[in-house]
Amino acid sequence: MMGSAEEIKPHLIMHVGGVPVGRLYVITPDMFWNKCRFEPLDAWESVRPLFEQHEEAAKQGFPIDKIAATKEILDRGVELHPSPPEAGPPFKPFMVYVDGETAKYRH
Repeated sequence: MMGSAEEIKPHLIMHVGGVPVGRLYVITPDMFWNKCRFEPLDAWESVRPLFEQHEEAAKQGFPIDKIAATKEILDRGVELHPSPPEAGPPFKPFMVYVDGETAKYRH
Protein backbone atom coordinates (compact mmCIF):
# COMPACT_ATOMS: atom_id res chain seq x y z
CA MET A 1 0.00 0.00 0.00
CA MET A 2 1.30 3.46 -0.88
CA GLY A 3 1.84 6.08 1.82
CA SER A 4 -0.45 9.04 2.19
CA ALA A 5 -0.04 12.04 -0.11
CA GLU A 6 1.39 14.00 2.81
CA GLU A 7 4.16 11.43 3.34
CA ILE A 8 5.36 11.76 -0.25
CA LYS A 9 4.79 15.50 -0.57
CA PRO A 10 8.04 17.46 -0.99
CA HIS A 11 9.36 18.64 2.34
CA LEU A 12 12.55 19.69 4.10
CA ILE A 13 14.59 17.55 6.45
CA MET A 14 16.21 19.61 9.20
CA HIS A 15 19.73 18.57 10.17
CA VAL A 16 21.46 19.83 13.31
CA GLY A 17 25.17 19.11 13.45
CA GLY A 18 24.76 16.86 10.41
CA VAL A 19 22.08 14.69 12.06
CA PRO A 20 18.51 14.61 10.67
CA VAL A 21 16.18 15.64 13.50
CA GLY A 22 12.86 16.53 11.86
CA ARG A 23 10.74 17.14 8.77
CA LEU A 24 9.27 20.51 7.87
CA TYR A 25 6.19 20.64 5.65
CA VAL A 26 5.76 24.21 4.43
CA ILE A 27 2.24 25.45 5.10
CA THR A 28 2.66 29.16 4.36
CA PRO A 29 5.60 30.25 2.22
CA ASP A 30 6.59 33.84 2.84
CA MET A 31 9.31 36.26 1.82
CA PHE A 32 10.58 36.32 5.41
CA TRP A 33 9.30 33.42 7.53
CA ASN A 34 8.07 30.10 6.12
CA LYS A 35 5.54 28.52 8.47
CA CYS A 36 5.63 24.73 8.61
CA ARG A 37 4.21 21.65 10.22
CA PHE A 38 6.98 19.93 12.18
CA GLU A 39 7.36 16.17 12.40
CA PRO A 40 10.15 14.94 14.72
CA LEU A 41 12.54 12.18 13.71
CA ASP A 42 14.26 9.81 16.15
CA ALA A 43 17.19 12.19 16.89
CA TRP A 44 14.85 15.10 17.77
CA GLU A 45 14.91 14.28 21.49
CA SER A 46 18.67 14.97 21.56
CA VAL A 47 18.11 18.63 20.53
CA ARG A 48 14.53 19.31 21.67
CA PRO A 49 15.58 21.01 24.97
CA LEU A 50 17.82 23.41 23.02
CA PHE A 51 14.99 24.40 20.69
CA GLU A 52 12.58 24.83 23.62
CA GLN A 53 15.07 27.15 25.37
CA HIS A 54 15.69 28.97 22.07
CA GLU A 55 11.93 29.49 21.58
CA GLU A 56 11.59 30.83 25.14
CA ALA A 57 14.53 33.21 24.63
CA ALA A 58 12.90 34.52 21.44
CA LYS A 59 9.61 35.17 23.27
CA GLN A 60 11.56 37.21 25.84
CA GLY A 61 13.50 39.23 23.23
CA PHE A 62 16.76 37.26 23.59
CA PRO A 63 17.97 38.52 26.98
CA ILE A 64 21.70 37.93 27.35
CA ASP A 65 21.19 35.33 30.11
CA LYS A 66 18.87 33.25 27.88
CA ILE A 67 20.83 32.99 24.61
CA ALA A 68 23.09 30.00 25.39
CA ALA A 69 20.75 27.56 23.59
CA THR A 70 20.50 29.84 20.54
CA LYS A 71 24.29 30.07 20.39
CA GLU A 72 24.65 26.29 20.72
CA ILE A 73 22.15 25.69 17.88
CA LEU A 74 24.08 28.13 15.67
CA ASP A 75 27.41 26.55 16.65
CA ARG A 76 26.17 23.06 15.80
CA GLY A 77 24.81 24.31 12.49
CA VAL A 78 21.35 23.85 11.00
CA GLU A 79 20.79 22.80 7.41
CA LEU A 80 17.53 22.18 5.59
CA HIS A 81 17.69 19.44 2.96
CA PRO A 82 14.92 19.41 0.35
CA SER A 83 13.28 16.02 -0.05
CA PRO A 84 13.35 14.64 -2.62
CA PRO A 85 16.98 15.78 -3.13
CA GLU A 86 16.30 16.80 -6.74
CA ALA A 87 14.04 19.55 -5.36
CA GLY A 88 17.19 21.60 -4.65
CA PRO A 89 20.44 21.78 -2.72
CA PRO A 90 20.67 21.86 1.08
CA PHE A 91 20.78 25.36 2.57
CA LYS A 92 21.50 27.03 5.89
CA PRO A 93 18.50 29.03 7.12
CA PHE A 94 19.03 32.31 8.95
CA MET A 95 17.12 30.80 11.87
CA VAL A 96 14.68 28.00 12.68
CA TYR A 97 12.11 27.91 15.47
CA VAL A 98 10.20 24.80 16.55
CA ASP A 99 7.23 25.01 18.89
CA GLY A 100 5.52 21.65 19.30
CA GLU A 101 4.08 20.58 15.95
CA THR A 102 4.79 23.89 14.23
CA ALA A 103 8.00 25.42 12.98
CA LYS A 104 9.16 28.43 11.03
CA TYR A 105 12.37 29.24 9.28
CA ARG A 106 13.87 32.18 7.49
CA HIS A 107 16.33 32.08 4.61
